[in-house]
Amino acid sequence: MKKYLCLLVVLIMTCTCVYANGELSVTAVWQDPSNIVLLWQNETSHPYDILRSDEFDGEYSLIGTSSNTSFRDDSVKYPDTYYYKIKKGDYISEPIKAVVDASRVTSVSVIMYHNFVTDEDVENGVDFDEYSIKPQDFEEDLLWLKNNGYVTITSDDLIKHLKGEKSLPHKAVILSIDDGSFGVYKNAWQILKKYNMKADFNVIGRQIDDTWENLHNGGSRDGESAPYCTWEELVEMSESGEINVCSHTYGLHVYNKNKRVGMSMMENELPQDFAEVVEKDYRLAVSCIEGWIGKKPETVAYPYSKRSTESDKLVLENTGYKILMAGEGARGTAGNYFVKGCDFSNHITLMSRPCRMEGTPIGVYLKRIEEKDSKNGVNVNENPLYVEDTDEIATDYQMFGDVKSDDWFAGSVYYSYLNGLMRGVSYTEFAPKSNINRAMAATLLHRLAGTPSTTIDINFSDAKGSEWWYQSAVWAEENGILSSDFGKFNPNDTISREELAKAMYNCGSYLKFDMSKTADLDRFSDAEKISRDYKEAVSWAVANRIFNGNADGTFNPSGKVTRAEMTMVLRNWLINTNGQEK
Repeated sequence: MKKYLCLLVVLIMTCTCVYANGELSVTAVWQDPSNIVLLWQNETSHPYDILRSDEFDGEYSLIGTSSNTSFRDDSVKYPDTYYYKIKKGDYISEPIKAVVDASRVTSVSVIMYHNFVTDEDVENGVDFDEYSIKPQDFEEDLLWLKNNGYVTITSDDLIKHLKGEKSLPHKAVILSIDDGSFGVYKNAWQILKKYNMKADFNVIGRQIDDTWENLHNGGSRDGESAPYCTWEELVEMSESGEINVCSHTYGLHVYNKNKRVGMSMMENELPQDFAEVVEKDYRLAVSCIEGWIGKKPETVAYPYSKRSTESDKLVLENTGYKILMAGEGARGTAGNYFVKGCDFSNHITLMSRPCRMEGTPIGVYLKRIEEKDSKNGVNVNENPLYVEDTDEIATDYQMFGDVKSDDWFAGSVYYSYLNGLMRGVSYTEFAPKSNINRAMAATLLHRLAGTPSTTIDINFSDAKGSEWWYQSAVWAEENGILSSDFGKFNPNDTISREELAKAMYNCGSYLKFDMSKTADLDRFSDAEKISRDYKEAVSWAVANRIFNGNADGTFNPSGKVTRAEMTMVLRNWLINTNGQEK
């Protein structure tokens, strides 16, 4: 395995599970240890019967039907073996075995928050309870996400993905904020704007109404221990794009009122009675949120995370809610997993979400999710190193304000962000048109090589030894990757395309790649301009599709390498040199 892979998640490869079975091409994928999703392609509206057996040539029993082209079997247990047949009229498919296929499964982590309270707020009477955190801790959470390649999405983004209308980033996380506290408007929203990130805000409609009425009748929030937002403040946050307003029920966020705890069923309560209660509360929530925000809420957060399988079913059947936000481990896994191509009706839309508590940063929760689910045999993390859909994802999600969805480099910028290869010049700007200098080039190549240690000391005349690029420059000089000039490294000098090709060629040799592949450089109209000392390196880089020519048919060997171009080169290197080491 290449040295640079030590920086990334290990991919557990699995066999493909698509078989052409006459009329149907059927796929059976483990979604998690308790669910298998079947997918097939057919345009008819004829109902399908789903048959299952424990053996390939065993007896197949009917387990359900589907009116679309997917089916979820929730009566399974990993690692037991299951085979399926799809029956349509007189046609029965050949048996298909359910397998683990990470390429078919997407994941979304959800972290629950509540209030964001400053020391000044506490002095003014605001409670700092066990669910509160300080704004500076929230900012540290966002910085950690940025530094580890995560992308914040909203539950609206997730719904669009499940409907097949939008992609999902590979490290998707929903910041799900409950209640409607004023601390979100006053303290957290500004931090989200600072880092160009998003969050769900699940509000208690009655509390927002009461606050609005109090303030519009001359009252004040001063001195309140738990102040809430107004509708105007929610509108302002929603229109900004950082906040997605969702429901935390209108008036069911009460504990043991008339023997009910939140939006959960009471003991011995009839299903129709519970359905009437949640339908009435939903209509009240819609009247407020749609009236003020302009859209019906499709996500609800269970108060106190109190729920049951029966209540889930009744809420989904009797309201317009599509996503149910619950507590940690609600769906049996720490994370939330979905199978690409599955019909919305067959998805599990109950979401597990641990609660972010004071003193425990977000990275701990996300690592815990990864560790727990990687042990279940199904939900192993996908290695983003060789993903092929970064261009598609970049059209839906932009991490930097100066990178647009239709920029030719948008996908490679996202790829570099995802894999920790190149970050922005700030947390909101990438500076794609700025040129790469020698210090940057040495650092990036050092990363590709796995950041190996150096064995010698080099005293560059233009370095003190404490510079961020110094160790990379020493490594590059020691191993003949990017040489210094009479004792000077010249870190701020820009680097040309042919110089970078030579440095990458040297890095490939250092990593013991197969360096024999070459390309005919006469394809470029300016081939004669490639310097003699760089021709071999350029030929190798072009043959391995690390470098490409320009639209006008030139290579432009003396052209300076921009940050945008560098992300493309890095992505090409990682994808096209996979498995080349000798």
